[in-house]
Amino acid sequence: MARIPVGQRIRKRRQQLALSQSRLAERVGISASYLNLIEHNKRSIGGKLLHRIAAAIDLDSRALVGTEEARLIAELAEIVGDPALAGARLGHDDARDIVATSPLAAHAILALFRAYREARSRTELIGERLGDDSFLAEASNQVLALITTIHSYSEILKDYGDLSEGERRRFVGTLAAESEQLAARAGDLFDFLGGRGGRGARPAPREEIEDFISDRANYFPRLEAAAEEVGSGFGPAGPTVEALTDRLANRHSLAIVRHIGMALPPNGEVFDATTRNFTLSDRLSRRSVRFRLARLLGQIEQRTLLETLVESAGLSSPNAGSQLQRALANYFAGALLMPYEAFRAAAGDLRHDIAQLGTRFDASFEQVGHRLATLRRPSAEGVPMHFMRTDIAGHISKRFSASGLRLPRYGGACPRWIVHHAFATPGRIVSQIVRLPDGDRYLLIAKAELATPGDGPSQAIMVGAGLAHARRFVYADGLDLDAPSVAIPVGVTCRQCPREDCAERAFERIELPIAAPTIGRSA
Repeated sequence: MARIPVGQRIRKRRQQLALSQSRLAERVGISASYLNLIEHNKRSIGGKLLHRIAAAIDLDSRALVGTEEARLIAELAEIVGDPALAGARLGHDDARDIVATSPLAAHAILALFRAYREARSRTELIGERLGDDSFLAEASNQVLALITTIHSYSEILKDYGDLSEGERRRFVGTLAAESEQLAARAGDLFDFLGGRGGRGARPAPREEIEDFISDRANYFPRLEAAAEEVGSGFGPAGPTVEALTDRLANRHSLAIVRHIGMALPPNGEVFDATTRNFTLSDRLSRRSVRFRLARLLGQIEQRTLLETLVESAGLSSPNAGSQLQRALANYFAGALLMPYEAFRAAAGDLRHDIAQLGTRFDASFEQVGHRLATLRRPSAEGVPMHFMRTDIAGHISKRFSASGLRLPRYGGACPRWIVHHAFATPGRIVSQIVRLPDGDRYLLIAKAELATPGDGPSQAIMVGAGLAHARRFVYADGLDLDAPSVAIPVGVTCRQCPREDCAERAFERIELPIAAPTIGRSA
């Protein structure tokens, strides 16, 4: 992972404020010599000390550690793994230099890459469609037949002026009907070839949403406060299914309907604003029903707050906005069902035993895992963790990392990661210690669930943390964390991984040539 020079940021900001090392050290409660080591990047910092230093030099802690810069560097390094950029002379140090020198240039490079990816996808799609000869042949014949019919009837109307009014109306009606069919069939052809609905390249909604959430460290204090206020109205038992149902009925005139055998969308729910019915599949688990009711409550009672947050994101499309609003409503639901302080304390007491946390808070593995990744409240942080959700084909649908583990954005993750092997033992929590090529080690914890009607597709959830925090998890018990043999050698993506002995490699590594001397750089 690209390293962010936090010490240099501290020194530069301290000098801007005309603070001496001794004065700043006194303010944050450390020695001047220790601060000197920090400023020269010889000591890493985090937690409360990081927040104290950030407050003392009037900087947001996320800006101090360079959250956005780290993401940009990781993305720039990752796109070089694309085959089309195999000859690019860009390494991690180059990526870091670009971000440090001109973040706007980094954003421009990524925008160009996204545009290229979209153009390539559209080209491949058109190629696949052109290969479907049966459709093209059938559609072409139908278009020719319609044109012939229209032409024939037009000639009749032109050449025969003695037609009766009834015959003329019949011919004109036929012409109108055939013209409508021709227009529709021509539209089908345009859709088939991707010619309608063209637009300029823009980031996928998921990418925009991930950027927005990552830039805020997956922590939204206004949603936390709103959840605490709403949660205080449920009494000692908390927001149970029954209590949520009653609140939705009494305050918002909403009826919750559990339907047997009703044809529902794949997500197993339908909200009818006219009848005020929220219909849920009878096959949904109780935990899933409870979470969906909490989310619906958030969408209704916190609508203004959700819209404000979405507006602040400056997304490029209404579709991205609606997806972000749903993601933020999910965040509210998690905060309501697993209140911050109570959940953080329980996570510490239970040593992040996700199964026990799920029992205590009546939540699923995914809900608990995501909530653990949101414990980023300044001065009351949980363990910095990562979270990733993938389907059985390896497509990543959700990701966030505060642990330092870089999660791939433009391709699948390393096949050695436990999240893929979890599908072999669905319903069971599995874990592993891994070592990346740069020597960083992490604890990975995963669980897979096979598809159930109305409750989502087959997917696996992976969470975890850096090895320095591994002893705070029950999943590390019995492991000699200092033994090199415990850590499984992994990469991030195959195209960037230098491990030559991997039998599970899916793609050849893209070799980066040594950069040639350029103007302004010494040879």
